[in-house]
Amino acid sequence: QLTLSSPLGDFCQSLANTLLSRGTLKLGSTDVPVEKVYAQQFKVDKEEVHLKTLSPVVLYSTLLRPDGRKYTCYFQPGEPDYARLLNSNLKKKFKAFYGTEPTEEEIEVRPLGRQRMHLVNYKGTIIKGYAGRLHLSGPVELLQLAVDCGLGGKNAQGFGCVEVVNERKGTTP
Repeated sequence: QLTLSSPLGDFCQSLANTLLSRGTLKLGSTDVPVEKVYAQQFKVDKEEVHLKTLSPVVLYSTLLRPDGRKYTCYFQPGEPDYARLLNSNLKKKFKAFYGTEPTEEEIEVRPLGRQRMHLVNYKGTIIKGYAGRLHLSGPVELLQLAVDCGLGGKNAQGFGCVEVVNERKGTTP
């Protein structure tokens, strides 16, 4: 199963039509048959949402060592910098997508249960991300963007994809 998400409904529709008409999707050097395409749009209608990560969420800062060399510091759910960077990233996405400044309000992030660390070798670079369930609360427009665009950095590389889950049963609504 391959999951794609985007705040652009027309893009999703066009992609679905193309996949269905071609019947295959090229992943690397492999042609994968497209058996079915399922489109789903979740409308955030309250100031909280429970999410399950479909791919690890990556939040990091690039820092300088005393000798001037750069290094990457990754953050995990529950750390203050995790929430700070998640908010900063969502607000940058909001401005890029809508062309206006987002609200000053912040998203509160609460990990639910165990968060699993994943180390991924992406084109020779080790990337650290965390997967699990998260409870987010805050402005509806930022929560909607989180659901549509994903959380954290490196979304274009497949990181940070999420789905909304039922808070009681842990299933997709």
